[in-house]
Amino acid sequence: MRVIAVSTVVIAVVTGIFLVRPASVAILDDKVCDILTGWAGPGTQSGTVVIAEIDEYSLKEFGRWPWPRDLLGLYVRRILDQGASSVVLDMMLPEQDRGVQPVRRPADGRGGTRSETNDSVFSRAVSDNLVIIGYLFRFDGSRPDPSHCILQPLPLVVASPNEVSERAFFHASGAVCSVPEISKAAAGCGFLNAAPDPDGKLRRLPLVIEYGGRYYPSLALAATNAYRKTSKMQLTTNARGAAHLRLDSRVVPLEGPSLMRLRFRGSGRTIPNISAADVLAGRVPAEKIRGKIAIVGVSAPGVQDTASTPVDPLLPGVELQATAIDNLLQDDSFNRPGDAHAWELALVLVVGTAAAVLLTLIRSLWGLLITVGLIAGMWTFCFLLLSATGALLSPLPVTAAVAGNYSVLTLYNYLLERRRADRAERQLVSTKQFTQAALQESEFRYQRLVENVNDAIIMDDLDGRLVFANRRFREWFGLLDRDIREVILEDYVAPEWRTALRDRHNRRLGGDAASGHFEYEGIRADGSRIWIEALVTNVEEDGRIIGTQQALRDITARKRIEAEYLQAQKMESVGRLAGGVAHDFNNLLTVINGYCEILLAEMGEGDPSRAFLERIRAAGDQAAELTQKLLAFSRRQVAQPKPLDLNLVVADAAKMFGRLIGEDIELTTKLCPALGQVMADPGQLHQVLMNLVVNAKDSMPLGGKLIIETNNVDVDEAIAGRQIEVPPGSYVYLGVTDTGVGMSEEVKRHIFEPFFTTKEKGKGTGLGLATVYGIVRQAGGSIWVWSEPGQGSAFHLYLPRITSELPAQRIEGIDGAALRGSETVLLVEDQVAVRQFSRAVLESRGYRVLQASSGPDAIELAGQYPGVIHLLLTDVVLPSMNGRVLADALKMARPEIKVLYTSGYPDEIVGRHGVLDGGVAYLPKPFTPDLLAAKVREVLAAVP
Repeated sequence: MRVIAVSTVVIAVVTGIFLVRPASVAILDDKVCDILTGWAGPGTQSGTVVIAEIDEYSLKEFGRWPWPRDLLGLYVRRILDQGASSVVLDMMLPEQDRGVQPVRRPADGRGGTRSETNDSVFSRAVSDNLVIIGYLFRFDGSRPDPSHCILQPLPLVVASPNEVSERAFFHASGAVCSVPEISKAAAGCGFLNAAPDPDGKLRRLPLVIEYGGRYYPSLALAATNAYRKTSKMQLTTNARGAAHLRLDSRVVPLEGPSLMRLRFRGSGRTIPNISAADVLAGRVPAEKIRGKIAIVGVSAPGVQDTASTPVDPLLPGVELQATAIDNLLQDDSFNRPGDAHAWELALVLVVGTAAAVLLTLIRSLWGLLITVGLIAGMWTFCFLLLSATGALLSPLPVTAAVAGNYSVLTLYNYLLERRRADRAERQLVSTKQFTQAALQESEFRYQRLVENVNDAIIMDDLDGRLVFANRRFREWFGLLDRDIREVILEDYVAPEWRTALRDRHNRRLGGDAASGHFEYEGIRADGSRIWIEALVTNVEEDGRIIGTQQALRDITARKRIEAEYLQAQKMESVGRLAGGVAHDFNNLLTVINGYCEILLAEMGEGDPSRAFLERIRAAGDQAAELTQKLLAFSRRQVAQPKPLDLNLVVADAAKMFGRLIGEDIELTTKLCPALGQVMADPGQLHQVLMNLVVNAKDSMPLGGKLIIETNNVDVDEAIAGRQIEVPPGSYVYLGVTDTGVGMSEEVKRHIFEPFFTTKEKGKGTGLGLATVYGIVRQAGGSIWVWSEPGQGSAFHLYLPRITSELPAQRIEGIDGAALRGSETVLLVEDQVAVRQFSRAVLESRGYRVLQASSGPDAIELAGQYPGVIHLLLTDVVLPSMNGRVLADALKMARPEIKVLYTSGYPDEIVGRHGVLDGGVAYLPKPFTPDLLAAKVREVLAAVP
């Protein structure tokens, strides 16, 4: 803000100076305007003006100045005879002539002479009314206009702020009016006057002079009027004087008191000139004068009336008048508007403020360039404005403001910087001490950061020898008390990884492309392995690679979790396969066991083939049990969950553990008294406990301890991060721990897979733990195993804890009686053998059976059947249309029809985790003839 204040003061000072405009500033301003008008150039001459000068050679030829009027009249006559449009006398005629000259003239047809005055000779020469005579205007006011001055006044309309009046040009005293002959003959007259600026330079000429309420024309204005034959002239005035002069349709801008700023055509003898001696001697070609305004004046050095101008220090007055006439003829003069100073000061405020803001923001060499650019831009603007319109604005005020701002602000900023430098120098000692302390603190913080970071950070040389290792790396490999420079990284890498790491290291140091992000296994001092993720970058010195820097991260836990995740994915895939196999196998068992039951029912007790059928039925029952285990593992088994207290399930199952585990195994239960409830099938949880206890018994052939415990567990994000199979939440925990032989990592990866067993061939199916896994997952829980060889095993089960008791779902029991019926049953089954078996059973019980192999066939058959169809017995999975969609379609046409679903596993009618939807009748495969008949009778007898 202080810089802006300083800049404001500079602008205010510059504005004040140009408002006051002392003489030195005015002179300098005129010099600047001279430069601009000089850049604008002399323009193009009209070619209408020629100077007929009375030079030094003419004076030698015809006598010294002033010439007698008869000689001057002869000179004017010669010019007019050459065809000049008008003659302008840039001179004052003396009050009296100097003598009388004899003049020859014819009289009565005879020659003779007579005497005439020089005034008469001159009057006769100018009697054509084409000669404009100059005079000196005097503001004496002592003598009135002579009454015998009969010159015709020129018309003039004066428009002032208050009135418009018709006036005329009047002519003052002098030879023009004091000599009657001249006053009668002269075409017009104009005053000779000049208006030099304070430095004495003539830049402007007055066009009119107001005196005594009358306006008088200048010589240049009178000459232009005579040449142009102006019909109307109007002079507009304001409070400052004449503002502009209108000549017919042309407007001549004026400055101040009726001044016209000249556009100089150049220095002396720029406008074409001819010598008076040549004119009088007849040596001038007529084309040089014909049709032009000839200005007669003295240019001899000894007698000329010189004027100092910006373009020539001694410009003859005749040249000055010629320039004014040429400007008027072409409307080619410059002008400085009356409000030019106000515009210049406004630009000072705008450009000066902009310069101040820019110089405040930018203090480098660019500040000087900006200053020069702003000044150059202002000069260019003024030059373009002058060239385009003739209006003259001075760039001096803006130049002074911008340059002053730059100088003052540069000095001010220098002083500020010097003060800051002095203050900084005084604080150098304390700052240096503070810097050293800060550096030490920074080094300490950096060292503490590197040493305490959770990742290992090392640097090695070209030979792979360590030059630095932080605390984490030394802790990993037991190197806290060893000189790290004696350590080679390769010694702590697993043997199978060393070749690859050595090759990667050599390629990187050789400049070849090698990935800087990779993983490998390291070996700790105790022989255990650690998975390491490495991020490697080169260390360079003077453009040479001198080693590498590595950031190492322990990803052992992540690798374990990834392995567990892959194992879970594998188990999911195996489960789907097992469920599919069980589904297809149940269709086959339905036919095998069903027909076997029919044959046994029809066969007598003494039939020798009955024993074979009973063995077939026993094998079928075992196969059905096996498929139920597969369905349990694949979570396709139909469950009947209800709220359970896990403690009661454990207590009920424990009644059989004594006979199961034997006396050499000590059983301990640790049950939580305030245990929460879970939603599960009690029979399935009983099966889980029995399988886990049997598995524990088999792992302790010499006896041991078995612990079963329950508890309430809340799993947070931290625990869930370590065990990906246990999402965060509230659980009921069931743990079964033994002191048996334990398991290796390889065995643990496969224990839940179907048919995987470590027992001898024929002593185990490998479905016990697979069934446990499937039941737990079907109940929405998770299972996690800990085991070490020789240290036993622990199975940790986590089942979701429910917050309130829910009503238990139940399925009504099946009446085992062989019930009969006479209703119509629409049987839909895509397996031919199962369809034929079901039809045979139902028809043997008295039912009328309509059969179809697919949903569309069943809909078509039902549409063609005219009678009542009482029951739809359909498989869930059918080609083209599943059983649920088929039932919904038939109910739209036959709302009274009842539905019984059957399937190898009920994917389509079982909700999440295999739980039956309420109100759905379902008969799982395989089923016996009696079960089918009883379930059909139950559904038909149920009240809708």
